[in-house]
Amino acid sequence: MNLQIQCPKCSKRFTVQEDLTGKTVECGSCEHRFPVNADSMTTERTKVYTGAGKKNDEFLSRLGRSPSATGSPAAQAGNPRPPSGGSPQVDAIMPASPGQTIAIGTGVSLILLFALLFFLGSNPGGVFQDVDLNRRRLLGGFVALLGAGLIFVGAKNRRGFAFLVSLVLVGGLMALIETRQIHTTPLVVGSFQGGDTDDESEIPNDAPLAENEIIGRVGYGAIERQIEAMGSRFKADGSEYVFGIFVEGLQESDFMMLDRYFKKKLVIPPTEALLNYKRNGERDRLIIITGLKMDFDNLVRHTEKLGAVISYPALRLVELRMSEALLQEPSGDLRTKLTDPTHPSFFSVNLDELSHIDSERVKDALQRLGTLPPEVEKKYQEKIVGELVRLLGEESDLDIHALVGTALRDWAAGNQAAVKKVSRIAEDWIGKGVPVPRSFVEYLTENQSPEAALMVDRLWATDSGKWADLYASIGPVIEPRVQYHLQESPPEIQRAAADLLKRVGTEKSLPILRKYQNSTDDELRILVLQAIEAIGRK
Repeated sequence: MNLQIQCPKCSKRFTVQEDLTGKTVECGSCEHRFPVNADSMTTERTKVYTGAGKKNDEFLSRLGRSPSATGSPAAQAGNPRPPSGGSPQVDAIMPASPGQTIAIGTGVSLILLFALLFFLGSNPGGVFQDVDLNRRRLLGGFVALLGAGLIFVGAKNRRGFAFLVSLVLVGGLMALIETRQIHTTPLVVGSFQGGDTDDESEIPNDAPLAENEIIGRVGYGAIERQIEAMGSRFKADGSEYVFGIFVEGLQESDFMMLDRYFKKKLVIPPTEALLNYKRNGERDRLIIITGLKMDFDNLVRHTEKLGAVISYPALRLVELRMSEALLQEPSGDLRTKLTDPTHPSFFSVNLDELSHIDSERVKDALQRLGTLPPEVEKKYQEKIVGELVRLLGEESDLDIHALVGTALRDWAAGNQAAVKKVSRIAEDWIGKGVPVPRSFVEYLTENQSPEAALMVDRLWATDSGKWADLYASIGPVIEPRVQYHLQESPPEIQRAAADLLKRVGTEKSLPILRKYQNSTDDELRILVLQAIEAIGRK
């Protein structure tokens, strides 16, 4: 059975089914909600259908019609005619269907559940660790759009209320995404033996805003742990032994170049390694240098040669944006200039390469400068010799030392100023036990360095087989020193001295040699007899 009801606010009339008695409905015209009871019921009018013989339509019977001027009781009583607005839709007054309720609940639940998952998952070790802010925004925006869409579909008769609920939920979710700290997992290359991977660190209350921001970006907890470890190791302020460099957009091959650069500039011993942490989806790197007591300003100066630098002295941290020129491979045009000795720019571009931070490119330039065809006229000779000497003082790479020695023999022959500098460097290396390449010593002996004979003598005493030919090439000037070794040195050096006197000895050595011609050491006795015979034939 159908009932006819009237909105008590706008007087709009509707026809509903009897099973809505006692329930609350909403007016499709003014959105006023009222109960279906005796106060809202009116007498149902007879339905009139056009067309002869048409059957009653159940759908049409549920729709109210605007009362006519003559047929309505209100009109007959002289009351004003109720406002007309056309026949209302059934959905406008019917309560929400189960599908609409499910859509609203699903949309709200989706946003709330994602917010909870994000809150828990953005903690250290959670599913959102290492997910950067842009990707968090993208994922949160997708969930918000999907959830709000479901709410709008379910509450299609209450758009204003749906908009307000969606705005509150989406706003809360995005605020949560913006405020949660991004935790990163350190991926270490080298000798780092850290404990947990939690990079969360306590930000000092008085830290500047710029420091607060960089602490979150670099995962400063890794630096804090190293400062603590160095403090325990050296029983001092650990920050003096730790230096951090945060580099944007650094690839693995570029890190190896920086590793060689800092080990060279800071003379980092082989027992210490640069710690390498990947950051922000492996796009950036945090490099930590430990184990050396370092002056922060000096390290900043070395870092500034690599590009634009922002320093944070209180954090022992430098933010570096590397120069693009250092990261680019040589172009085709530059390669032509580098490799063609007849090109007008050959010497200038190779001179620039000697200052490059990539030691491999330095080696290539040294190789090219050290093997010039004899007919090529040298240019920038003074500058290139200065760079060669500088490399000896700064580089620890033995291959570079050898290549510099070869280049010096061609570029600095007869240059006594260079000979003196190179001699001092060589003496320092020998005193520290640093291997001295043969080409390096050959340059000194060829240019008659006063220290060359004694230098070669010390090298020969440690490895007679390697240095005997070069020692002998110096000539008779070494004879007194070799006589000393024959008398005072250990047996293996005595045998090497007797063999050397066979080549450089004179009659001055015969008295000393005859003392050993009856030695119980058979090998020494034979070598002494050969030396006496060789001197007699001269």
